[in-house]
Amino acid sequence: MKKFLITIIVISFGIISCKKEDTVVPIRDVAEQSIEDNQNIEDFLATHYYNYTDFSTIDSSPELIFDTIAGTNASKTPLKDQVQKKVIRVKKSDSTFVNHTLYYLIAREGEGIHPASVDSTYLTYEGRLIDGTIFDLSKTPVWFDLTQVVRGFREGMPTLKGGTFEVAKDNSVTFKNYGQGAIFIPSGLAYFNKSSGAIPSYSPLIFKINLYLVNQTDHDGDGILSADEFDKDGDGIADDTDGDGIYDYLDKD
Repeated sequence: MKKFLITIIVISFGIISCKKEDTVVPIRDVAEQSIEDNQNIEDFLATHYYNYTDFSTIDSSPELIFDTIAGTNASKTPLKDQVQKKVIRVKKSDSTFVNHTLYYLIAREGEGIHPASVDSTYLTYEGRLIDGTIFDLSKTPVWFDLTQVVRGFREGMPTLKGGTFEVAKDNSVTFKNYGQGAIFIPSGLAYFNKSSGAIPSYSPLIFKINLYLVNQTDHDGDGILSADEFDKDGDGIADDTDGDGIYDYLDKD
């Protein structure tokens, strides 16, 4: 898996930590940063569009492309009129919550099943900053365990569905009718005050996603889907109801 998307869940802000080489800067007020991130994302959505006309043909699976609304593109419908929103609570160290807005675009929903936010997904993706800098991508499909990615990515994935596939005589695989879209993530649902590689601290992130397959997971093999054990209180942190130091979704007890 790619180094920037994979992370470890921590309790301090209900967000995500990075790797040891990451740089940590002074922590800003979570609520104030949420407002700033929201404005930056909305500015991007107001000034950019995606190639929605390419998705009008059901049998095609075009690449999702963003471009600025200017010149010959001045009449294009902006992303702000096509995205949807989810409000997600982020738990602070003082146990209070700050609401964060996750924006998502469904270019094509797909015809399979929606993943839960803790399932395994087979996908390709591109991660970029608001300024267009690409910090990570995979053009070859990879499996992602959604319990191991930044919260915004995890919370955004259930908006899409997987697709279908056909295996040819030469064992090549063709995917069809899969979900395609994008997630626009405030820093409080990503790396917040940490930086890594090309990702500066306090950076909103944009992920373009093609979701091919979904595997519903039961991480501990106890017969209960991980989706029903991971985060029942909605604070974004894996539950440990018996206090034994093992998260419920990993705990056969």
